[in-house]
Amino acid sequence: MTNNIVEIHSHILPGIDDGAKDVETSLKMIERLKNQGCDTIVLTPHYYSDSISLDDFLTRRDIAFQKLAEALPEGSPRLIPAAEVYISKYLFTNENLSRLCIGSSNYVLIEHPFSSTFSEASYDRLMNLYCEYKIRPILAHIERYRALMEDESRLDAFIEMGCLAQVNISSFADSPRSVRKKLFKYLESGRIHLVGSDCHNIDSRPPSFEEGFAEIRKKSGEEAIKILQSNARLLVK
Repeated sequence: MTNNIVEIHSHILPGIDDGAKDVETSLKMIERLKNQGCDTIVLTPHYYSDSISLDDFLTRRDIAFQKLAEALPEGSPRLIPAAEVYISKYLFTNENLSRLCIGSSNYVLIEHPFSSTFSEASYDRLMNLYCEYKIRPILAHIERYRALMEDESRLDAFIEMGCLAQVNISSFADSPRSVRKKLFKYLESGRIHLVGSDCHNIDSRPPSFEEGFAEIRKKSGEEAIKILQSNARLLVK
């Protein structure tokens, strides 16, 4: 078991998105993470910037967070409210996006459409986040995007801009062989900065780091895990 895990991508807040449906489910997910050695959990409910206002989302998030916090048993992992932000033109109608950031950092987990080609328009939007809002994007689950998996130079362009790349930890264990091969190449070349479980429930998308870490340990060594967790720890300090 790996100790002092930081979970940076989770859908544990109750009743706010397609993640935990109630507090009971949230507590089970938190307990499972704790049993795997997790001491900090970043809560990243989906914020669909094209369908709900920022104020309404933050109100819903804060209510769900308070409900969960009141039910937490003593000794639970530290919880940090944040968001997984769907990038759209509507996001830029807001004056301030700081409450979407992870902790006191200026990093925000950013989700793109699955069909995104990460074109020049996508680059410009993320650059706008950095220049106008002083926000650094974390590209969520890069393994889902063919454009980033098939073209290293495209991913490199976003990393050079200042983006971080996140991968769902389970992808190192259960993705198709060709995807896993590319992920390990990216990991060993420093293109993957963070991992998270992207957990949504207890059954079909549970909070589980063990199998993914086992594969990384076997193919890339313990040091690769230490680097990933050091990066996550810096985000939440």
